[in-house]
Amino acid sequence: MPVSSEPFAELIACPDCDAVQELPHVASGRLICCRCHATLERATGRFRGAALATATATLLLLIPADTMRLMSVSRYGLHGTSYIGSGVAVIWRQGWPATAIAVGLLVLVLPILRFGLLVISLAALTMSLRGLWVGRLFRYAEALDLWAMPDVFLIGCAIGYSRLAPFAVVRIGAGGWCFIGAALTAMLTRGLIERRRVWRGMGVAQPARGDSAFGCPGCQLVVPAGSEGGRCPRCARRLHRYLPGSMAVALALTVAGLLLYPVAMFYPANVLQYIGGRSPHSLFSAVERLLGAHFILLALAVFTTSILIPFVKLAGVLWFVVSVHRRSISHLVFKTRFFRAIDELGRWSAMDVFTVVVYLPMVQFGQLANVRAEDGLSALLAVVLLTVAASRCFDPRLLWKDAAA
Repeated sequence: MPVSSEPFAELIACPDCDAVQELPHVASGRLICCRCHATLERATGRFRGAALATATATLLLLIPADTMRLMSVSRYGLHGTSYIGSGVAVIWRQGWPATAIAVGLLVLVLPILRFGLLVISLAALTMSLRGLWVGRLFRYAEALDLWAMPDVFLIGCAIGYSRLAPFAVVRIGAGGWCFIGAALTAMLTRGLIERRRVWRGMGVAQPARGDSAFGCPGCQLVVPAGSEGGRCPRCARRLHRYLPGSMAVALALTVAGLLLYPVAMFYPANVLQYIGGRSPHSLFSAVERLLGAHFILLALAVFTTSILIPFVKLAGVLWFVVSVHRRSISHLVFKTRFFRAIDELGRWSAMDVFTVVVYLPMVQFGQLANVRAEDGLSALLAVVLLTVAASRCFDPRLLWKDAAA
């Protein structure tokens, strides 16, 4: 990995194990934690302006994507259209207001809020503006990263399109093309942004290293032990060596997710009603039908993202909580890597929820045919949100608390 021409190293605390270590500045490549092997820095060799450009493009594309037609469908003289907001509205009218609000936040509000905050904070640094407010806005933008889901919604749109295309003429609207562009530039932004370089650009002096120093949970700035309970001088996050109540909150969310998991898997997420009958669709029945139609890869994808990953996440967080309670120090590197993997992958389980949101407003033809959201949809969304929140609330540094330095 080429080392940058910047003359000094940076003191950083690993966000996963809290090991304090000095890192050289690199122009490109990765820097790995010496204790848990987590990636501490991934440098692309690109200027901060590249991430600012893609974030700005995402923000500008999201506005027409949210207001213009996503897709339209027609068959036998019947026509249906889908906007992102229309799917939310139909779910609300069908008696699921909490689900509608959650979906609206995930696909309408939070993406614009995340990229708006990201553009402001990166633009401020580009213009050499400094201040605690810049660090606070960038921390908020980073915290919203897992909750803003244009990339996951894009895959949901693709599956919704594939479900309708064999039976009707489906056209992608102007909003759909804008959303495709927004999702792609959002994913590009995630790959381009160099978080450590952004935090270094805040210009906060590094403190002297001490035996009791620990890292800020927001930006990993190393702070002395006496700072606990105060505010980070770089990102304004409340400073705690270990997040208070982490285990209790993570355990409560995990138990709630486990209780809802059977409902999410076996109860219908939606029901197609037509003249002469009705056809319910649950996750397991969807996998069975895909296998029966010999769509093996698609069945495997649905099974993995919507059935396997939520269960693995729930089991994983439960394992972490039990390990901390028993003060186990075995397999710490594996546990940390496993935590990072499930923390990142859990959001993709919302894909099937978004699929229903896309095609629900397009199949509303009164008595002839219509699709209704059912209990399984709300349960699945609740399980996804609970699993994401459980891993977010769990502090992985607790796994290393009793380990030898």
